[in-house]
Amino acid sequence: MKPHEFLEVADEWVAGIREAEWRSAVSRAYYAAFHVARDLLQKCGFMVPQGEQAHAYLWLRLSNSIHPDVKLACGDLNYPRSMRNRADYDLDQPFPHTVAVGQVQAAEDIIKLFDAIPATPTVQAQITTAIKDYEQKVLGQNTWQP
Repeated sequence: MKPHEFLEVADEWVAGIREAEWRSAVSRAYYAAFHVARDLLQKCGFMVPQGEQAHAYLWLRLSNSIHPDVKLACGDLNYPRSMRNRADYDLDQPFPHTVAVGQVQAAEDIIKLFDAIPATPTVQAQITTAIKDYEQKVLGQNTWQP
């Protein structure tokens, strides 16, 4: 399965008339962006952990990349995660359609950006180098595999 299929489902559900569809759209949109971000780092040569650790792993590394758009998108990826949590867990609070539409659009923007990076090898190389440096100098780790 490709992550973009989650986004297709999110697009269908956000057009629905029920709050459950809107909440589900936000969840699927977040996971589409999450998996595209994960794929990007794997294409850069990083060994992204499985499970719950992957969320923090991606956020830390992407927010410390040298590329300003990637850093901004990383912040944008963190907010949809909190909105996904709200959509999935805070059922006693209303979830407006406008919020769902905004979150699906944000995921689409993140995905477009992350999908474009491998097509520009110099940008991908800059991001890879910056994340490798961050891992070594700040985290004392090396998850990059040549």
